Amino acid sequence: MAVADVSQALASMQEYVRPELVDLSLSASVLWKRIEENTKIKAVSNRPFRIPTMPIRGGKGRLGSLDNADMGVGSGPQEVPGTGTCVTLIYAASYSKLSELATDSDEKAIENFATLTHQMATKNFAGYMDAWLQTDGSNTLDTVVSLQTSGANTVGFGVNNANLFQDDQDIDLWTAVGGSFIATVTVQSVDILSNVIWLVNPIATASVAIGNKLMMNGASGQANSGLFGIRNWQVGTNTSNWYNVQRASYPGKYNTPSLAVNGPLTPALVRALESQRELALGIDEADAAKTIAHSNVDVRNAWEQNALLVQRIDFEGSKGDRSHDMLKAKASDLIGGRENVVNVRALPGYLDYLCLKNLSRVETVPIDFYSVGGQTLFPIYGASGGLASALVFYLVWMGQIVAVNTRLNAFASGITIPHGIFGK
Repeated sequence: MAVADVSQALASMQEYVRPELVDLSLSASVLWKRIEENTKIKAVSNRPFRIPTMPIRGGKGRLGSLDNADMGVGSGPQEVPGTGTCVTLIYAASYSKLSELATDSDEKAIENFATLTHQMATKNFAGYMDAWLQTDGSNTLDTVVSLQTSGANTVGFGVNNANLFQDDQDIDLWTAVGGSFIATVTVQSVDILSNVIWLVNPIATASVAIGNKLMMNGASGQANSGLFGIRNWQVGTNTSNWYNVQRASYPGKYNTPSLAVNGPLTPALVRALESQRELALGIDEADAAKTIAHSNVDVRNAWEQNALLVQRIDFEGSKGDRSHDMLKAKASDLIGGRENVVNVRALPGYLDYLCLKNLSRVETVPIDFYSVGGQTLFPIYGASGGLASALVFYLVWMGQIVAVNTRLNAFASGITIPHGIFGK
């Protein structure tokens, strides 16, 4: 008989499992949390809402005479309402009954799977909201920048920011905003290091192209059909519309101060952006607005590079035989004296100034678990019509973001992305 080896003793071996579950996915919520904390929330019905604005003050100044002369009739303010409708985000999560029963005590597992699924749902939902807030109102999350192919199939999309997506997310592929629907694909894995989203199932390369739009699942593919996010109201031209008000009808009133940098971010450009806000509504009004900066890590790093180029290390009187560290552990959290909220889901190459007091949420249904008669956990039905041994629950939100007086905001675009991030 052969000498017994270790495989024959496996049945009686104790097995060690590290008592911590390591989460490998991004779960940050940055901007949505700020809006939730800093803005007013208004409950609305399912009817469209109105945002009253006054683009023209009216009144006419002229030279004249008080000696029996015609003084004119003048004019008055012109009020224009913006309008919008609430949109709905639904997040569904499910698990089998056995996954719950097999993990419902410390003796069985290091995590209760049902509890874990509920905890992850709230984090993931906040992540969806943060990504949705970066959009332009068409539900477009990103654009296909490159194709990762295998034979005649595409197995992944290179994008501007892979962090705008989540693992296992269904996304709709469109030729363009207002174009044609191509297919629904599922994200296998978000790979931010190569800035690629890999797909569960490949799609024929002949059916996709660089420039196609990656939209939220269920999108209609039309402009102004989704959440009015940053890129909807941060517009520097008199094109398109602001909450259904044509910007071209009132040039300069519904657009946002902006700079097309198309190069490195410099202190002079940041000062020019501040000056544009002052010119738009006056220095006092610009100073009174509590404004934050919002960017991704690329703009934060680009801003820090200005300081690295001019820093000086004084070795006079220094002790020891080691050189000084030329970099602090963390980058500055300020840009031009304003707090810079760094959001890894922000669109690279953009620096946005946002006046939080001018942002608000209107809601028909606040974020909550979908409930029927107080029940929030529902059975799934099998093909036979009987119950399946699985459960499903939903998180829902129905609302809209309102951004008034966007002339107090500002943005810079085309900022050069430093080497080493976002595939650069």
